Amino acid sequence: MRLFQKWPRIRLPGFHACGLCTATVPTPPLWLTERLALFEELWAAQVKKSTNMAQKEHRTIKISLPGGQKMNALAWSTTPYQLAWQISSTLANTAVAAEVNGELYDLVRPLETDSDVRFLTFESPEGKAVFWHSSTRVLGAAAEQLLGAVLCQGPSTEGGFYHDFFLGKGRSVQGSELPVLEKICQELIAAAHPFRRLEASRDQLLQLFRDNPFKLRLIEDKVAGPTATVYGCGMLVDLCRGPHLRHTGQIGGLKLLTEEYARRGFSEVKTPTLFSTKLWEQSGHWEHYREDMFSLQLPGSDRPPSFPGDHSSGHQAHTTLALKPMNCPAHCLMFAHRPRSWRELPLRLADFGALHRAEASGSLGGLTRLRCFQQDDAHIFCALDQLESEIRDALDFLRAVYAQLGFSFRLALSTRPSGFLGESHLWDHAEQVLHQALEEFGEPWDLRPEDGAFYGPKIDVHLQDALGRPHQCGTIQLDFQLPLRFGLQYKGHKGALERPVLIHRAVLGSVERMLGVLVESCGGKWPLWLSPFQVVVIPVGPEQEEYAREVQQCLQATGLSGDLDADSGLTLSRRVRRAQLAHYNFQFVVGQKEQSKRTVNIRTRDNRRLGERSLTEAVGRLLELQNTRVPNAEEMF
Repeated sequence: MRLFQKWPRIRLPGFHACGLCTATVPTPPLWLTERLALFEELWAAQVKKSTNMAQKEHRTIKISLPGGQKMNALAWSTTPYQLAWQISSTLANTAVAAEVNGELYDLVRPLETDSDVRFLTFESPEGKAVFWHSSTRVLGAAAEQLLGAVLCQGPSTEGGFYHDFFLGKGRSVQGSELPVLEKICQELIAAAHPFRRLEASRDQLLQLFRDNPFKLRLIEDKVAGPTATVYGCGMLVDLCRGPHLRHTGQIGGLKLLTEEYARRGFSEVKTPTLFSTKLWEQSGHWEHYREDMFSLQLPGSDRPPSFPGDHSSGHQAHTTLALKPMNCPAHCLMFAHRPRSWRELPLRLADFGALHRAEASGSLGGLTRLRCFQQDDAHIFCALDQLESEIRDALDFLRAVYAQLGFSFRLALSTRPSGFLGESHLWDHAEQVLHQALEEFGEPWDLRPEDGAFYGPKIDVHLQDALGRPHQCGTIQLDFQLPLRFGLQYKGHKGALERPVLIHRAVLGSVERMLGVLVESCGGKWPLWLSPFQVVVIPVGPEQEEYAREVQQCLQATGLSGDLDADSGLTLSRRVRRAQLAHYNFQFVVGQKEQSKRTVNIRTRDNRRLGERSLTEAVGRLLELQNTRVPNAEEMF
């Protein structure tokens, strides 16, 4: 793999197992010991402050538990873990974190006020996330100590975790280092290092992570308040929101699965960037993202970084996905360019064009976050009493498209933020309509209070890629402000001028982001209707090459993608194998018999032999399967 990025990262996904090994850890680098020394100094000050608060207030607080149980505790002293022991030893041994007044808490974090407390175990999604996330800290600590890694981010996923870190330009984890890294993780677990939560000021954060450009960027971009939390665990000191387990011993053991390359750009990067990722077979994902499919910037290209260019094979899938991308202001002007009547509503407009967003270089990521992208964002201008039916139709359309692509999804309803614009009664009605539509829709959804846009509430669509990473894709947004700012009006039933409601509707969202998720999901084996490699025609010998070209032209004349492999330097079996590795959905092999009978001998990319069919019949069946967009054309042929 070629690397052109200044800050490549190594990502090591993992999952848990059992076992205890021993490994020799090198002498830690100076920056690591200096960071730990500063953390210990700040930790001692925080412990002293907390002790003083507990002694000064010596105040009893009231604790409410699920089921109506009540308990008393001491402010700044009692922890959720102590409460769990008072309830039962089983709960104390199985709890991984607590929810305190709606906020996730470490079990050893002292309570400060009257609290509603709920305990989380590994059986809950939140508990799993805490467990996996604590494991990333162990992996990060091992990478720092063994490899001198500069840590980036280490999130949990639905079924495990991974960690991103930087080892130096051109440096990656060697295969021989993975077992050693895993052994160090096991030793850190066996040592039962406590997770210690420190609240640090912005200046203290900058001092703690002065040697880590990734953390400095996160502090700059994400830390909006006067303080943020840092966790210490053994020699590890990391910027993290938490919560975590009480100590590493609760993890029990972990197993490193694989490594992959990922990318994080920075504004000072001047060298060309090639988007690529590598995952080993044992991870259950796909080693693909071929250089001949997509590149964000090729050497010598004048295209700016993060402006994607489709190569021939990627263009097929991209253009197939391009439904109806958008231009919000232009559609408002189109609505306003002449008088409108209620009879024209709902008016649905869509436009196809490139969009640009001034993304910070540190947030760019392959096809999933770009500065230039396309979006299938239609705009629906409707009356208030048409809102409910339009939202239902948009949700039905969304479900139909995602089912076609083979994705499950989860919806989120975001309601008015504190700084909303417009009239409260319009917001109330809109939120009620969206809520009712989601209830009737029947798919899982979450409520996100105060997370809507300032101009209206919205429904966001989230799906996960093959690595378990979440992506926000489609969206349905209500907008009261653009119609107001553009002075949009229509003549109502009674002749009075009324203002329309605007619905922004994107099903795929960013076409490039959806394509990136699809690439991971398909694992190189695209369904026929979306595939850039539909059919390859393979003549047995030079004598059949002319007929093979005729077959290829027949495929292309009907709109199918047909390639020809007449490489006389390779045997037939080698060319068949090459077609399978390239994931062509079908191979049409033609020999002397097929030429004389005007037939083709058909194989699939999984080496299923479908036998001999007439050329006309074979092409007709492919067209039928493509037009019906079946996900398994090879099985249904």
